[in-house]
Amino acid sequence: MRRVIALGVGVLILILLLLGVRGCLNAREERGFENYVSDLGGIVTQSNQLSQEFFGRLEDPPRELTELQLEAEITTDRGTAESLLQRVEGLDVPDELADAQNELLQAFELRRDGLAGIAEDIPTALGNEGRVEAIDRISTDMEAFLASDVLYERARAEIQGVLAEEGIGEPVEASQFLPDPVERWLDSGEVTLTLNTFAAETGNVPEGVHGVELLGTSIGRTTLIADSENSVGIGNDPPEITIEVQNGGDTMERDVTVSYAFSGGSEPLEGEATFPRIDAQGVAETTVPLEAAPETEVPLTLVIEVLPVLGETLIDNNSATYTVTFN
Repeated sequence: MRRVIALGVGVLILILLLLGVRGCLNAREERGFENYVSDLGGIVTQSNQLSQEFFGRLEDPPRELTELQLEAEITTDRGTAESLLQRVEGLDVPDELADAQNELLQAFELRRDGLAGIAEDIPTALGNEGRVEAIDRISTDMEAFLASDVLYERARAEIQGVLAEEGIGEPVEASQFLPDPVERWLDSGEVTLTLNTFAAETGNVPEGVHGVELLGTSIGRTTLIADSENSVGIGNDPPEITIEVQNGGDTMERDVTVSYAFSGGSEPLEGEATFPRIDAQGVAETTVPLEAAPETEVPLTLVIEVLPVLGETLIDNNSATYTVTFN
């Protein structure tokens, strides 16, 4: 009987020890999740602040902020984004969150790379030579910010799902680097307008009145009517778009860029052309051959856009949208 009692006591002690060890492991695992979320929250808070400062500076530049100072501050933002990425790389990641961590790394890499690209292109985008290409690259960097937001939200949802399975109610902070409305920052014309406003605030715009206007568009012999149905016969020759632009300012403008984009078909069709110069109050036109044959008997949406020139602050008349059916 004594042996049986001793054996029972030993088994009980063993069970209590196992339960204690298991409880310690569970508590340690729970602390691991909580520490991960807490550390990530600190990184995200700083990333959100970085976004607010960066875009706030572009939208509402501080007084007496020069182009060189803007370039220096964006370079500093780039360094901050690099340090945030390094902190994400240094997180102690629970095994269950490995996939989410990979998406977080991609998100913060995109933010770092986007700021690095903008820091390099801002001086050119605020000048004349090479300005169009620089703004196109900046618009692409804005797309990288949008992609980073998508990746972060996916990772956040996965982390929250794992925490719910583990019975942990720790919230994961949201993070949107590209501010609303996102369409504004993805459109090269809107980006140009924002940079023009900044250039005007910093005195980086040549004197005079600046502004260009889309006067009309035709394909072959067919003059297109905006926001209306247009039927265009292709004929035997490849179709060409003729675009007419007016310089409404009192200063000659150089390297005025105009673009076209067809959508609604199986594949997008787009291209651009550049006016070397348009005299003050002058009208110029250019003919742009389509890079590929368009689809026929399918209503396509055609968007023509004249990129704002440096110093232009109103772009209501810089673009037009047409519905075109080729036959």
